[in-house]
Amino acid sequence: MPHADPSAPFDPRTVAQLDAAWGDPASWTEHGLQWTHLSTVKARIAQAVSGDPAVHPLQWFFQRVAAERPLPLRRVLVLACGEGHVERETVSAGWAESAVALDLSSRVLERAREAAQAQGLAIDYHQADMNRLPVGAPGFEPGSFDAVLGVAAVHHCSEIERLYADVATLLPPGGWFFLDEYVGPDRFQWSPSHVRHLNTLLELLPPRLRTTLDGRLKAHARRPTPQEVIAVDASEAVRSSELLPLLSGHFERLAWRPYGGALLHVLLSDIAQNFLGDAEAPYLDALLDAEEELLRSGQLDPCFGCVIARRPR
Repeated sequence: MPHADPSAPFDPRTVAQLDAAWGDPASWTEHGLQWTHLSTVKARIAQAVSGDPAVHPLQWFFQRVAAERPLPLRRVLVLACGEGHVERETVSAGWAESAVALDLSSRVLERAREAAQAQGLAIDYHQADMNRLPVGAPGFEPGSFDAVLGVAAVHHCSEIERLYADVATLLPPGGWFFLDEYVGPDRFQWSPSHVRHLNTLLELLPPRLRTTLDGRLKAHARRPTPQEVIAVDASEAVRSSELLPLLSGHFERLAWRPYGGALLHVLLSDIAQNFLGDAEAPYLDALLDAEEELLRSGQLDPCFGCVIARRPR
């Protein structure tokens, strides 16, 4: 796997932790599915972001770009790409001619590269740390990307100021920056009222809907300790609450679209598979409606959302 900047070696312990946390897709659903595995949830997110349940956030972003310039873009950069869904869709949909994708986990990069090659897509993969983007290295010259995309990725960044400065350098004046991110409390340190709302909804569900694949009853949700979060992934939500406030230092924010998940990304974790059938649809709709009302009324702060920004011209 190409190393984007050989002069900046990676900490092998960090890479090993990321490989363990994200390198085995089967482990993500070992105990059950997650909230975004549900088509109804995806449609609600799309509705909140684009106004159309059939137009998902990435598609909404490129529609916004297309309103100002013809597609495809020449070249885009994907941060912390994981298994590569974002760049594969971007290139295969004709939104960009080519893509460069970065991640620090060598295991996910191998799978992403194999999937892109199987589809014959023009995507280059590099092992790199988004805290230290290889600005100036071959292929990463200033102004060399038309857009930079961060989807469920940038909330893992600890050096946000440096990342934003690097992204601005890699974009030309007027270049696009898209984020679809968790922007809630750092290390998932939710307020007591947030946890109360979470458990109120959880306790409304019958036991059959609160049971994981391995037979555990999800009886109560709690706020994890920072140490518990770090033990799984030291980069998890490290400075997530600062992602939006720090944008203005380098970018013009054109759109902000918050969506649900503040409660449901925890509530439905490992039990989302119980809501796949039509008989359970009323329960899922009620959960989604309750979360939306709490957000609308200001009783709950948004934890997820999409941003369209650009480097000033």
